[in-house]
Amino acid sequence: VLAVMLLTLGLRTGLVVSTLIPSAMIITLWVMGLVGETLNQMSLASLIIALGLLVDNAIVVSELILVRMRQGEAPFDAAVASVKELRTPLLVSSLTTAAAFLPIYLAESAVGEYTGALFTVVSITLLVSWGLAITVIPLLCTLFLKVKEGEEEDYDTPFYRLYRATLRVVLRRRWISLGVVIAAFVGSLQLWQLVPEIFFPSQERAFFMAELSLPPGTNIEATRRMSRSVDTFLREELMVEDAAGEAEDAEGVVSWTSFLGETPPPFTLGYMPSPSQGGYLEMMVRTSSEEANAEAMDRLRRWAVDAFPDVKTYIRALSSGPAVTKPVQVRISGPDTEQIFALVDRVKAELGDIEGVTNIGDDWGARVKKLVVEVDEQRARRAGVTNQDVAYALQTFLDGLEATRYREEDESIPVMLRSIAADRRDLDRVRTLAVFSQRTGRSVPLGQVAEIELEWEPAAVLRRDRYRTVTVEADVQEGTTAIAIFERLRPWLEAESEEWPVGYRWEYGGEYESSVEANRSIGEKLPIAGLVIVLLLVWQFNSIRKPLIVLSSIVLAMIGVVVGLVVMGSSFGFMTLLGVVSLAGIVINNAIVLIDRIQIEQDENGLEPAKAIVAAAQQRVRPILLTTATTVASLIPLYLSGGAMWEPMAVAIMFGLVFSTMLTLLAVPLLYAMFFRVDRPRAGTQPVQPEGA
Repeated sequence: VLAVMLLTLGLRTGLVVSTLIPSAMIITLWVMGLVGETLNQMSLASLIIALGLLVDNAIVVSELILVRMRQGEAPFDAAVASVKELRTPLLVSSLTTAAAFLPIYLAESAVGEYTGALFTVVSITLLVSWGLAITVIPLLCTLFLKVKEGEEEDYDTPFYRLYRATLRVVLRRRWISLGVVIAAFVGSLQLWQLVPEIFFPSQERAFFMAELSLPPGTNIEATRRMSRSVDTFLREELMVEDAAGEAEDAEGVVSWTSFLGETPPPFTLGYMPSPSQGGYLEMMVRTSSEEANAEAMDRLRRWAVDAFPDVKTYIRALSSGPAVTKPVQVRISGPDTEQIFALVDRVKAELGDIEGVTNIGDDWGARVKKLVVEVDEQRARRAGVTNQDVAYALQTFLDGLEATRYREEDESIPVMLRSIAADRRDLDRVRTLAVFSQRTGRSVPLGQVAEIELEWEPAAVLRRDRYRTVTVEADVQEGTTAIAIFERLRPWLEAESEEWPVGYRWEYGGEYESSVEANRSIGEKLPIAGLVIVLLLVWQFNSIRKPLIVLSSIVLAMIGVVVGLVVMGSSFGFMTLLGVVSLAGIVINNAIVLIDRIQIEQDENGLEPAKAIVAAAQQRVRPILLTTATTVASLIPLYLSGGAMWEPMAVAIMFGLVFSTMLTLLAVPLLYAMFFRVDRPRAGTQPVQPEGA
């Protein structure tokens, strides 16, 4: 940013404007401490986004002071007059930019809480920048800027001649020019289908999670044995260093931590803990590098599927945003379990035919065996056996009955009475189980007083909104997005569900649901931000048509956003949406200062409307281009080093700002001329001067 200003503004002006950057940053950090805002990934990115914006006010103020000094005004008078002219427009532009971030702060969702620092930090930075721009910058300009009396800005260079000629052509061919802009916007919308959608990318860390779930009811000892097997595989097959400590450059697993029967406590936004259960193993695996993650996860997944066919395996990198249990989820609800699973099987079959889908399952798990013992009350009474006698016999036989306790020093060890494992697996042995009658003192076979059957039933019965609900879950392969899978599955589900029995319904879950909820939480607050922006613009211009012109410039920015995402191969996700929202506030600034200058040229310099448009445009073109250049330059580090999470956001702002700037310098004057029915200007490339100059 400093280099851009020094090369374009010159040494003295560039250094004066550059003093705003450290001053604004230091004051912003101080105010952040006062309001309780911490330094984190989101607030640091907010400072980077604000870096290019905060010099905007200083550039505009210093430029106008230079122009007045070249026209012969004393430095003090030029500074005072410039601040008086610009303080309100710059304040409004800063507030409108901050208001564009307001929906992010007000969003009632997890991502709203996660990204709320964008509004807080950007607002603080812009207001600090405005305060410094109308106080410190004029002071430094009067002290250090030197101009020759009578020296004026040279608007007769090839760049200005080309811009004025182009602008006059646009103003004369109004409907054709407007048609070109509309066609460009409609054409950009057609490119949306080329942009992949992803809610939040995975964290770019040398780390992943492995979750292995045994069938419900599994003893913790079975989980412990499985954990030892996984440890052995990781140590012998995936560990970076061998027994001699060699292979320093190898890629693989560095260390891991296992949690048996439980999950670790929440340690990042992208992790969601699960309820404790005996047959559950959660592993946190650290690798040598981010590049080693994919191979390590794939090898561990393939080994686990072969070694433990009955285990539900879920291996994934953590999300950069809010946690999602599984990327692809379809919830099916209804009153009857058998009918639900009939529909579930059809959904699973359809998912299996979609390319890029893997590891399909459901949250109820595999069915488990259930021993059903129906006691015949009449036969039991004749045999003198009660239900309690049957319960004691079954408990002793299957689970074990505590007979006594053995004490060793300070430990009390229960002594359990239970049949051998082979008998517990034999259904005939259960039928011949002797049931001791507490009343008669005699034993009778269980089969004599009860009917015994073996049934298969769901391992768990889960409900959602009081309805039995089975969630079909699946993972996606590399290069495929969950939202793309949903879009392919949606037509089939909508057509198929029309033939479902009454009372059965489906709904999306997973990444699609989280994305819709997050976008909805932002969209619900957009009218508030829009109202604030409109009120600020009406207060500034005392007009309805001018705010409409300003707001129309936001549409022009979308052309650049789509083109940028397609050209750079980026995706559209929640962070990209935030980039579009913040871009709207940035783009509004350019339109405000341009329209405000048109009015000044008419009111103070006495130019007719057609000449005032050209004169205002030629005076504001350099500050607007400088603001765009500094903002784009400040976002380059976020693009290069921000990773998959911040890169799409930076691309959206940079390309959107570049395209909108080019179109704003032509389209805003065009819309002003059409809204206010200004006469067409004469052809030519000569600079426009105030009346009597």
